[in-house]
Amino acid sequence: MLFLRWKWIFYHFISSLTAVLLSGLILIAWFPGLICLPPGPMTLLGIAIIVILISGLSAVVGGFQSTRDIRKQLEEISLGAKNLAYGNLEYRLGFQGNAEFDGIILAFNEMASRLENQVGALQKLAEENEQLLQDARVTAVSEERQRIARDLHDAVSQQLFAISMLAATASKIATSKPEQAANLIHEISQSANRAQSEMRALLLQLRPLTLQNESLPQALISLASELESKQTIKCNLDLDELDLPKNIENQLFRIAQEALSNVLRHAEARQVNINLKSSKSRNRILLTIEDDGKGFALESVPQSSIGMRSIKERAILLGGTAHWITVPNQGTKVEIRIPISNESDEKE
Repeated sequence: MLFLRWKWIFYHFISSLTAVLLSGLILIAWFPGLICLPPGPMTLLGIAIIVILISGLSAVVGGFQSTRDIRKQLEEISLGAKNLAYGNLEYRLGFQGNAEFDGIILAFNEMASRLENQVGALQKLAEENEQLLQDARVTAVSEERQRIARDLHDAVSQQLFAISMLAATASKIATSKPEQAANLIHEISQSANRAQSEMRALLLQLRPLTLQNESLPQALISLASELESKQTIKCNLDLDELDLPKNIENQLFRIAQEALSNVLRHAEARQVNINLKSSKSRNRILLTIEDDGKGFALESVPQSSIGMRSIKERAILLGGTAHWITVPNQGTKVEIRIPISNESDEKE
């Protein structure tokens, strides 16, 4: 600011000096008698001192006035910038009639208008995204409720209805046909066990969708413990310690959850082996879940089977494959192979 002030003083000094000299020439032209003043060094020195004093005084006054106006305008621009920085996006600068500063003020006001419009658009976009997120949550909850209701209706409720019918029939023939009544009671016991397995499988699937403070191996250990507590089944685990992106961990956990739920529902197994391995180069993951249950024929599985389709879709979503190996009366093994890209962490 001091340099600017002296710059304007020098500018006004030159301007004033030029103005005084021109005024002197005009006065001489109008009043030639001034030339008759006695010439000499003292006269010239006096005239020079008067000219310098007038020019200097004019320069100082003009320089301070100019720098004061400039400082005032710069302070207003600074105040406008602070208002924008603190969120007052409606703040605008007023024009001062100075061509140079009015250009800056026009650019500042245009920038403020664009910033206000952009912030408004971002806020509107955030509001729309929040609404979409809420809608997605409501839809997901609704679909999950429908799935659970469908499972309860297709499996548990029908089995309970069958149990009630068998129990009513057994009570009627208990005295007259004790052998048939005993067979019905055995069927009731089997139906109750199947209904219990279905309920346990549904409860197992209600585990949270994401891994919060657990790694995938830790979550699989917890899932196996939960499975053992719900059913007389032994879980054998062989898990590598892996550091995977969260999206891959979540999908693999849901695959394991669905596969173990199928074991509970259908396998009638006594033990299940859960293996999680990575290749030596750590660019592939292999998840296998193998039971010693009754197995099934792959061609007999309906295309509408939700469990197997869900596992396939999740594996494909990760760029991998899902493959079942099953032998009737010997057991079932599902193999999930997932490639791991070197850029997975960056993408995540």
